[in-house]
Amino acid sequence: MGATLWDATGRAPVPNAVTLVRGNRVVCAGASGECVAPPGARLIDGQGRWLIPGLIDSHVHLLFLLHGSAGEELAADLRDLLAQGVTTVRDMGNDPAALLARVRALPASPRVYAMQLVAGRRFFFNGFHGTETTRGTIYRQAPALTMQSLGWRPLLYTRSDDPDSIVAEARDAGAMGLKLYAQLDTVSIRRLADAAHRAGMPVWGHAWVQPASALEQAAAGQDGVVHAAGFAGELFDAAARDTLVNDGDLQVATAGAASSTSAHDPRIASALDSMAGMGTFFEPTLDAVRHSLASYDARPPHRPSLQERYARAAAEFGVEVTREAVRRGVRISAGSDHVAYGPAGDRASLFGELRLLVDSIAMSPTAALLAATRDAAAAIGGEPARAIGTIEPGRYADLVLLGKNPLEDIDNLDSVEWVMVGGRIWRPWQLRSGIAMR
Repeated sequence: MGATLWDATGRAPVPNAVTLVRGNRVVCAGASGECVAPPGARLIDGQGRWLIPGLIDSHVHLLFLLHGSAGEELAADLRDLLAQGVTTVRDMGNDPAALLARVRALPASPRVYAMQLVAGRRFFFNGFHGTETTRGTIYRQAPALTMQSLGWRPLLYTRSDDPDSIVAEARDAGAMGLKLYAQLDTVSIRRLADAAHRAGMPVWGHAWVQPASALEQAAAGQDGVVHAAGFAGELFDAAARDTLVNDGDLQVATAGAASSTSAHDPRIASALDSMAGMGTFFEPTLDAVRHSLASYDARPPHRPSLQERYARAAAEFGVEVTREAVRRGVRISAGSDHVAYGPAGDRASLFGELRLLVDSIAMSPTAALLAATRDAAAAIGGEPARAIGTIEPGRYADLVLLGKNPLEDIDNLDSVEWVMVGGRIWRPWQLRSGIAMR
């Protein structure tokens, strides 16, 4: 009681508000005259503070069996996300059944929604090719085999396969949607999207699934695209994209074509305008690229590798593409591409993504927060779109109490006093100290 309520529905902040929670749901949220606490209710004083919906990171990767985040590292990472006010994440690459089983065993965690990876034949069977690097020629196995070594479980789809069976297999594993990863053409995307939508499941994909471009994906019915750097695919025609089939080809092409100038190419503008018209979501994942650049900048003088040249081109290009997307009215969802292993300072974060949206893209703090609440819930789709993302009757009681106004300064998201998930309150010190495990 008494906090200023920002409910992410579009209405103005409500000072001295009351939010009533029964069980795991919100039953009333508004001015003190609108919501009256029943006798015997537990009252929590929020005077001078701000109450906002739980934050949503719509792009994370939690399951890494190699050098492992499947055990305590996963549990600690999820507790830390919760301590930051992140009450929901969407995992965009995993083995849904294995991941969700691990999450269910944890006493404290954000809500986790899992997507099922799907890729084309070349991703699974691309021969044994050498890639030139600064360390010489490196021979790598098919990308799908590397992914499987992490504990992920991509599904193979070809035009001769039944798309409904792919959707059924994903649903049976616990996935709530499909993420199209690589080596899929527009016909395959259309068939998969139609099958998923028949089952009430959303479909997302890389902004360039090679050979299909972001524009072709959106036109084929995909609900959203991820990674701003992938819009470099719009700079190549279909025949050229179809030749980029070997490991590293996409990075070479992007490093050569992506720049702050090419980001404003009419072909990219056309793709963004089409996405805005169709309501296709865009998840830029700028903070992950920023972290990659920071790691390269911290090294002594060196000859840039292909990966570094790609990251530098992607960073410059991605910011400009995202600015264009916002100007043209494309719907933005705040996904960080966070991973649940390694040094915490090296991981992309939702806070980092929101700061970039405000500082580099010139979105207002309110618009950035909507991209991590109401709009992120809509981007995830399905049941989450109806149950999270705003503070209003019938929604899950996923709330964050802040000590400072986040609409004034996005950095005020760091002032978390407590987090509520489904009606249960956690304080950051409880989560980070490990008390939540006992």
